[in-house]
Order: sequence, then C-alpha cells, then structure tokens
Amino acid sequence: MDSTPAISELKLSFIRAQVRILSESLEPPENWRSYAVQSEEDLSDKVVEDALHKLNDAIKKHIRIAYPSQAIHQTVQQIVILYWDAVKQEIQNPYHGKGIKKSIDLSNHEDIAKLPLSLEDQSASEEDKRRYQRLRERLSDLDRRRTQRQQRLNQLRQLEHLLQPFKQPQKNIQPNLIVRDGELTQELEKMRMLVARVGGRIGQKKRKRDDGKESNTAYSLGSEQRLEALLDMT
Repeated sequence: MDSTPAISELKLSFIRAQVRILSESLEPPENWRSYAVQSEEDLSDKVVEDALHKLNDAIKKHIRIAYPSQAIHQTVQQIVILYWDAVKQEIQNPYHGKGIKKSIDLSNHEDIAKLPLSLEDQSASEEDKRRYQRLRERLSDLDRRRTQRQQRLNQLRQLEHLLQPFKQPQKNIQPNLIVRDGELTQELEKMRMLVARVGGRIGQKKRKRDDGKESNTAYSLGSEQRLEALLDMT
C-alpha cells in the first residue's frame, strides 16, 4: 500500500507549521539592554515582562482570529485546486508556444517523445533553433539507447531469476545427483542390496535343483507365485 502523503496533507502540514511559528511567544535576548535606546527612565524587568506578556496575548488572539482551523482547510483546498488546474493545463499544452518550460522532466520518456520537432518560440534566433534541434536529436538518441539497455537489463534480471536455484546447489540440485549421502545414492544402495538378495535366492534355488533336493511342487506353481516366493524377503 502506498504510504506517500497526498498533496493536501503536505500543504496542510506546512501551513500548520508556519502558524505554530507565528504563534510562538516572543522573548527578548539576554543582552537587549546593551543595544536598547537610552531613555531618562530606566525600564525595569517587571515592566518589560508585562509588556511582553500583553504583546504575546495579542499575538495569540490575532492567530486565533486570522488562522482558524476552518480557514486553513479552505486555503489548502484552494491550493490543491489551483495545483491540479495547472497540471491539467500542462498536460494539455505543455509548451504553450513558448518553447520548453523548466518544469518539463527531460529524463522521462513520455516528455521526451512530446518535444516539438522545432523550437516554437518566435523570439528565438536561428542559432537557438538549430541548437535546439541538435539537443533534441541527442536527447532522443540517448533515450532510445536507455530504452534498449533497460530491455537488456530486464532480460538479465529474468535470467537471474531462473538461475536462483543454482545459488543453493546443495539444497536444490545435488539431492538429485549421484553424490555421497544423496537421495539417488541411497536409492541405488537399496537397489544393490535387493539385487544381491534376489541373486542369492536364485543361486539357492539353482543349487537345490542341481542336487535334486528341490520339491517338485515348486514347479507346479504359476509364474507369478514363483516370482512372489523368490522376492519374499521375510
């Protein structure tokens, strides 16, 4: 969620800060007597404090009358309306027939694309117009090259994203490879043990058959039953 404050909030905060500054109590500097105007009657500290107290009260009353909360909000609303009116006018006609305004963002692709082909300021000299064309062409070329590099950067970032699993090969890749303690190695070890046990059973059956000790009932079993008996590991 975007936490950027709105224009009205910024203006309201600024105006309130300025009102607080204006409403702060006035205090004379410590060495004010050294540069005060000489008079026949010496001012006592009590007289000065009373005068400042009355002055600060008058300032606070003026602030409450001149800058009430409602007036501040109305001022902010007027500022916001004027701001957006200026923005709309700038969007509709950013150049106003007077060349390039200082508010134009020359680093923005859309603003660069909107630049007029020639300088429209009637008071500009021929040299200024030629210089504008050269600078505009140069700016357009730089913007085109920046766009190409941005596209290349996006491609590289996509490749980087695809290569993310290779940054942790021990976790993401090696479990599928033939390495010590890998998953594939463990499965191959199980298969080797199974093959050895099956081979032992086959050899045992062959020896019984050669010695004539194998029961004839074994040959009467079906192929599936004999296979189950051969692979019986219990």
